[in-house]
Amino acid sequence: MDRSASAEVVTELDADSNYPIHLFELVMDSSTIYLTDAPRQITWNSNDYLAVGHFVGFSEISESATMEVTTVDVSLTGVDTTYIALLLANDYVDRTVRIRKGFLDTAMAVITDPILLFEGRIDRPVIDEDPDAGTAEVRVRATSLFADFERRTGRHTNDAEQQIHYPGDKGFEFVSELRDKQINWGR
Repeated sequence: MDRSASAEVVTELDADSNYPIHLFELVMDSSTIYLTDAPRQITWNSNDYLAVGHFVGFSEISESATMEVTTVDVSLTGVDTTYIALLLANDYVDRTVRIRKGFLDTAMAVITDPILLFEGRIDRPVIDEDPDAGTAEVRVRATSLFADFERRTGRHTNDAEQQIHYPGDKGFEFVSELRDKQINWGR
């Protein structure tokens, strides 16, 4: 699959050797975090991606021809408490995460148009701190944009949803028991 890759990227993919990098974007309310696993700071698309090297990683990204929900975990180990504070201070659920794969040329510049590997929304962060070892890890799980593809819109006739809108109302309390019953209307 070419993912509409530019000619330069296709050339790099076919080369005997190349220097692949990943560009990470985490969009928050107050700012966007730009990170890369490159050995130095990278500027692409007018954004500076902070080099965190092997301290940033992500789980395997799977693809298929069918529409299915995929998830990816982006982790940042040995992190500065700035990132922990940023997650705790922002509304992170449903924020965009993008992972791109690019290549560096011999001058350590990004070859145009890195390939978008994953785009999804954050559904939960995990912060693991070990005060004895002095280490911390921040992970965010992101779900692909297909997560809401089959979601039914509107109100549903069940007690749980009725309690959200009208706490204490008993109007739908026994609706679940009617699901398997045969109801004959009329004669």
